[in-house]
Amino acid sequence: MDRRKFLTQAGIVSVTAATVGCSDKSDSIHPTRSQDVSRFGHPIPPECQQDVNGEWQQTAGVRTAYSRCFSCYNICGLRVRIDEKNDKVLKVGGNPYCENNSGSPLAIDTSVKQSYIALAGEKGLENRATTCAKGASCADSVDDERRVTQVLKRDGKRGDGKWVTISYEQALKEILDGGDLFGEGHVEGLRSLRQLDKPVKPGFPEFGSAANHLFATYCAEDTLRGSFYARFMQQSWGTSNLGTKHAYCGAAQATGYSLGMAAGFEEWLNDVDWENVEYGLFMGTSPGSSGASLNRVGRGLADSRVDRKLKYVCVDPLLRTTVAADTNATWLAVKPGQDAAFSFGVIRTMLEEGWFNKTHLEGASEKAAKAAGELNYTNAGHLVIVDAKHPQSRRFAKAKDFGLGGDEAIIIKAGSQEFVSVNKGDKAELFVSQTLKNKAGRKVKLASSLYLLREEAQRTSMQEYAAKSGIAVADMRQVAKDLGQFGRKACVAGNGGTNSSDGFVMGWIWATLNTLVGSHDAKGGAIYGNGPIGGMEGRYDLADIGNGVNLDGVVNACRDGAYESSTEYKQKVATGENPYPASTPWHEVLPAMNAAEQWTSHANNDPYQAKVLFNWRNNFLYSAASISQEVVASIADPKRLPLIIGIDCHMNETNRYADYFIPDRSMLEEYAADRMWGSHMLGVVAAAPLVTPRTVKTEAGQHVCMEQLLVDIALEMQLPGFGKGAITHESGAKADLLCFEDWHAKYLANVAAQCENLPQVTAEDRKWAGLDYAMKPLTPRLTTTEAVEVEALLSRGGYYVADERYDGDFIKGAGAKCLQIYHEAVAQLRHAYSGEHYPGTITYSEHRFWNGDSWDSHWPEAEYPLLFSSYKATVRSNYAVAYKRIAEISPTNFVYMHTETAKAQNLTDGDSVRLVTANGKPAEGVLQTDFGVAKGAVCVSHGFGHSKGFGGDDRVINGEKLAGLKERAGGVAINQMIPSDPTRKQSASMLNDYWTGANCRHGIPVRVEKV
Repeated sequence: MDRRKFLTQAGIVSVTAATVGCSDKSDSIHPTRSQDVSRFGHPIPPECQQDVNGEWQQTAGVRTAYSRCFSCYNICGLRVRIDEKNDKVLKVGGNPYCENNSGSPLAIDTSVKQSYIALAGEKGLENRATTCAKGASCADSVDDERRVTQVLKRDGKRGDGKWVTISYEQALKEILDGGDLFGEGHVEGLRSLRQLDKPVKPGFPEFGSAANHLFATYCAEDTLRGSFYARFMQQSWGTSNLGTKHAYCGAAQATGYSLGMAAGFEEWLNDVDWENVEYGLFMGTSPGSSGASLNRVGRGLADSRVDRKLKYVCVDPLLRTTVAADTNATWLAVKPGQDAAFSFGVIRTMLEEGWFNKTHLEGASEKAAKAAGELNYTNAGHLVIVDAKHPQSRRFAKAKDFGLGGDEAIIIKAGSQEFVSVNKGDKAELFVSQTLKNKAGRKVKLASSLYLLREEAQRTSMQEYAAKSGIAVADMRQVAKDLGQFGRKACVAGNGGTNSSDGFVMGWIWATLNTLVGSHDAKGGAIYGNGPIGGMEGRYDLADIGNGVNLDGVVNACRDGAYESSTEYKQKVATGENPYPASTPWHEVLPAMNAAEQWTSHANNDPYQAKVLFNWRNNFLYSAASISQEVVASIADPKRLPLIIGIDCHMNETNRYADYFIPDRSMLEEYAADRMWGSHMLGVVAAAPLVTPRTVKTEAGQHVCMEQLLVDIALEMQLPGFGKGAITHESGAKADLLCFEDWHAKYLANVAAQCENLPQVTAEDRKWAGLDYAMKPLTPRLTTTEAVEVEALLSRGGYYVADERYDGDFIKGAGAKCLQIYHEAVAQLRHAYSGEHYPGTITYSEHRFWNGDSWDSHWPEAEYPLLFSSYKATVRSNYAVAYKRIAEISPTNFVYMHTETAKAQNLTDGDSVRLVTANGKPAEGVLQTDFGVAKGAVCVSHGFGHSKGFGGDDRVINGEKLAGLKERAGGVAINQMIPSDPTRKQSASMLNDYWTGANCRHGIPVRVEKV
């Protein structure tokens, strides 16, 4: 039974709960409405109303539009109503065309007016389009009382919160020309900093030119605007130091997951096929608690529980609300940071008991998979050279070396002892460890990928896995059995809730588990979204700057490359010295552009220091776990970092140190074309400004924002890629890039040109979608055809393709992939400290520092008896506190601990407590105890404790004090509490994933003291 029908028949849902205002000709059947507004206030006008003739009309004075939500990085659609007279956003809801907002999204050719009618009355039960509390609160984003709308210059010591307003033109001149800007000595301006003809670190050519002294941090999740920012920084200016948040978010898991999906290095994460899933294993989260859209996942989970009695397990230190009584769900309370121990217990059991999809794993080639009715094939039976002395050790044996074919792999034909080429299309024997003579007569020891995985899993006993994870052997066996029994209808999923020193491996584990049961691309299994639709290429070439800076081969300050290609390595080898360990971490499999590692390098002046920081929509000092106080000190000191330009709507914990603060457009004042997290549909969420930007204007009449600042810098410095004729059209004509609208018109035109079945926009659509307002700045910058396409894209708040999802038992159009049990490429890499090879399969080990020491050896249990885990609060992001209603809905967080654990630590519910780690900044909060926390664990959500940002602190502008808003400082911030790696022998350090350099925030040894 459909969940909505179930709820209606149960009498739970009232048909009066419509999202649009309605009236009825038979008013006599309705109660008389009170005119007394003292109790109910003055409700805002509805989007539309039904008149006495039953016709639907827009409410006079209210403009409606579909838009995009950026209250967090899930990115859903919005339905927005605007008071035209007062130029104010009144309210937001969900977009019924967007899968992330609606469990039953409307067809893209449904007229805009009809989309509103479909939300009313009983129809609204089926077509309900919602947004979560974060999205519902974003109406506050435009006119927030602590939003910065003026250009500011610091007035006093950096970071003290004292500012004066100045003109945009003065700020631009001083940023470009420098001078004694603050009475602290000469500051270099941008004009003298861009030195492409000088090395940034003499004698070390891999680090590129002195233009790399410019460090930039930004929000890459804002695809349209972020692409502009990256284009300026990398191709126009020429810096390789463009940092973002991926490495301290979920990139470690995405990088690891990709190793199970392809032979190269990419980034993948799966979603759950909520339409048909029957069993789910969620690790470090529960459905809807982090990552994919709460609206979409909430509907999928509810439908699955009602329609298919979904059985699911959440492996998490904290019991989340989605794992409730009578839901067929199980909570397994894992110790923080010990997810791998649990996972290996499950994998060992599956391999020993045969609880895996044998037919799927035996398909060693596309030919073999097709013969067995499979979509994907695997390298489970491919044979690996395991002779350490062999020159091709750790690589797949090649058929040509054994007289069996060419460069392809070899297998043993299932049910025989015959070695054959995979190209023959035979099924593979799965567990193989044998010796075979090559053409030269040498005996070569070989083992199959799946044999190596089982060998790794059996290296540790089930009892030790249980002791480490805190989860009983019986529970691990049950999960293994369930995965095997549900097979393709099972899905394993996770997120950043497993960011420990093995976060990279955890992502790889999820991919491996889905391979073992054959659920990749399967109906009811692990699926992969079809979006997004990018806009850098198409009608306009935005990706290429003909005379731009080429950064190929340049290693950034994070050292995101092969240590073996570095000058340091070569110098050591040349002198006969052991090249290992490297002096500081290098990671070839690195979540790109780690802003926190970038600034750790700056603080250590290794390989060099920044001279200027541009920070747009990034808050690494708050958001990056384990960032060092030495990094904070280096940014606060003008002698170590002479110039900082912050660009944002709000002062956060990072750009409060800015020398110049440039105000920016808010999420409802900008164009957008972004991916959706949680939607399987091919598509893009699109938006245009809904109200007049609140930022001041330049003398030329442009609203100040990030794009205008960078355009003006580029024009003043004559940087490539900007100005008259800077953009090439497909016709060969040239277009200008002189202002904010120039870029966004071209990007949206590129996106719209790729949308094959855009609806035809009618005059009625134009009215109901507010398109006259949206298109006015764009139309003069587009051809007639382009304007028609962009208008159609904006009319529905994006483009959403409702294609048939399935082709038999698999996802339509998924294509055949060789799923990797053993990853040959990663097995060739070496750790830059020890020189040891990376593992070819998933691996289990204790948590290790950069130098290989265990965490326990430096942070003993006797001193730090508890393990810490952070998590993402449902209605918070790291910047949503800027929306007034968020502080009302979710005012604070707590320090959660199991009741018995608290008692053992002589703590009681309601105590004020201090969390102390080995070298992190102590954090103080309020203790809450219950039985929904793993024993020995401490759990705290992030997104709170903004005592130094977003208006939570005092601010002085032009001598006038703006007192901090206490509600914005509610709760405790925990990322700077995470300790740094004591084995990195420099003043600034960070606690990293052993294999990739991503930031750790789980499984951290901690003690909790009563304040």
